[in-house]
Amino acid sequence: MKEHIWKILIGLGAVLIIGFLVYSHYTRPTYPDINSSRPIKGVLNAKVKIVEFSDFECPACKAAAQVVKSLDEKYGYEISIEYKYFPLVSIHQNSFLAAMAAECANDQGEFWAYHDKLFENQNELNESNLIQFAKDLNLDIKSFQACLDSKAKSGIVRTDMAEGSNLGLDSTPTFFVDGEKVDNWDLLEGIMKEKLGNI
Repeated sequence: MKEHIWKILIGLGAVLIIGFLVYSHYTRPTYPDINSSRPIKGVLNAKVKIVEFSDFECPACKAAAQVVKSLDEKYGYEISIEYKYFPLVSIHQNSFLAAMAAECANDQGEFWAYHDKLFENQNELNESNLIQFAKDLNLDIKSFQACLDSKAKSGIVRTDMAEGSNLGLDSTPTFFVDGEKVDNWDLLEGIMKEKLGNI
């Protein structure tokens, strides 16, 4: 009899744990839930705010994007991540155009998917490929191409570049965590642990 009760209790415990995990998965905020026209993902009133200045043709930025993705997956309840454009136009000929294309994708709510697509195809960021990536993501291609052709987003990209220059940036990626510059992005995980603990 005791063994039967014990098995029931173990079964109930397993059901409760599974129920909690399912509830946690479906109640996590969907991104982006921050009311902003800029590419930001995370939660409102985030405990930690990360700002990244990046260039889609920069190999180090591609590597850093994986670290940022990992931080988002691990600390998504506690942080916000804002992407800012800092194309190094003197060495990366397609970086400014790619930044404008990403902002055109942002108009359709697909910045982060397009961001990933650009880094996956980092060495192929000519105009025809930028349009193909939009097609691959099922964006409204007429709207996307009109946005790109008009260079309507050049002002946003240049504003980010000016902000970065005013902050003394000369390389990418550069991160700011709660307003503090992080010179080595490999330190981001450790900084998150210090600020938020092991979640």
